[in-house]
Amino acid sequence: MTKFAVGILLIACAALTLSAVGCGGGEEEDSPQVLVQAPGSKSAADEQAKLEAKTAGRLTEPRVYHTATKLNDGRVLIAGSKGPGTMSMPGPPIGTAEIFDPAIGDWVSTAPMSKGREHHEAALLSDGRVLVTGGRGPISFLFSTEIYDPASGTWTVTSEMEGARVHHRMALLEDGRVLVVGGKIATYLDTSELYDPASDTWSDSGTMASKRAWLTATRLSDGRVLVSGGKRAGMQAVADVDIFDPSTNSWSAGPSLLTARRSHTATLLPDGTVLVVGGYGDDKEPLASAEIYDPAANTWTDAGTLQHPRADHTATLIGDQSVLIAGGLGEFTLAEKYDVASGTWAEAGNLNLARNLHTAALLDDGTVMVTGGFDGGQFGGRSDSVEIYDPETDIWATVGGETVGHEGRR
Repeated sequence: MTKFAVGILLIACAALTLSAVGCGGGEEEDSPQVLVQAPGSKSAADEQAKLEAKTAGRLTEPRVYHTATKLNDGRVLIAGSKGPGTMSMPGPPIGTAEIFDPAIGDWVSTAPMSKGREHHEAALLSDGRVLVTGGRGPISFLFSTEIYDPASGTWTVTSEMEGARVHHRMALLEDGRVLVVGGKIATYLDTSELYDPASDTWSDSGTMASKRAWLTATRLSDGRVLVSGGKRAGMQAVADVDIFDPSTNSWSAGPSLLTARRSHTATLLPDGTVLVVGGYGDDKEPLASAEIYDPAANTWTDAGTLQHPRADHTATLIGDQSVLIAGGLGEFTLAEKYDVASGTWAEAGNLNLARNLHTAALLDDGTVMVTGGFDGGQFGGRSDSVEIYDPETDIWATVGGETVGHEGRR
């Protein structure tokens, strides 16, 4: 794929455990490296000493509506994407996949999926393989599922789900099965099903109290799954909460969210509570609010306010210390972090590229890698850029990136 953007290294990353590698993916390999001092960093002289640091190159092609799954060996698998096109004439989704290898700091292609997919879901199985389900395919919503084996670098088509779905969620259960819940096709769904990788079979696991998509599914410390928020027909956002108990294969209603929201994030914290952040409210506008669910008390409490309202962002738990909130719809670059110990919010540096509907993955060295997404606002193009966040310095490092088209979200 032609790269028309010059790959300029914008890096001010702490050395610490980071190893030196080169920039990848650009045609103009001899372009000078330009140092940009990140907000909150030290002097330019101090940052110049940090140029020999890990970078993440570029994706092999621009991606949005893709998935990112960290493998057991520390590499990160990226799969699928919205294809080229426009709002009025969308192209078919793509099925290509690629892997980021921290050992070399760059991307390599791997075998493609059997079908092009966007808005699909991916989950790391107990045996280290990756299950991909549903999504939008080249001509229809998909029933199909497939599994990636990191050992062989190949995909295997597995048994189909009982129903097609997109904008659904998955959660890996303690016994190795995978819960798939909600989503939509022509209508919104309240159904759920369980995949057993040992037998490659799907089984019905009941229905939620309400039909919805753009929800979250979070496995709690006791093995149950908390499903929160979403969107259903006639409503832009809901406060509905359901809890799945795998020991009885049953659903029960949970306490409603304090604020109706969809396209939000939900993160299990070290103490067993769940932090829910942002999303779109019932007026279709991004939210700055956050709240926490306590399974012991079965209650929600306010968790403060972000500096920027956000939806279609990412949330990444870093050790037992903080949750990094990055990106979201809008033209802002500021990232924010929630301090687990104090329950307070703080700035977390600035992304080099405003982005939404990207992915984030925690690397083994404690840094966070974000990939692709829409560049900036609602009508941005698909991006191939990659950035790495260092939680020790709140500095983001990136290697250029190409934005393709101005296609808008759909």
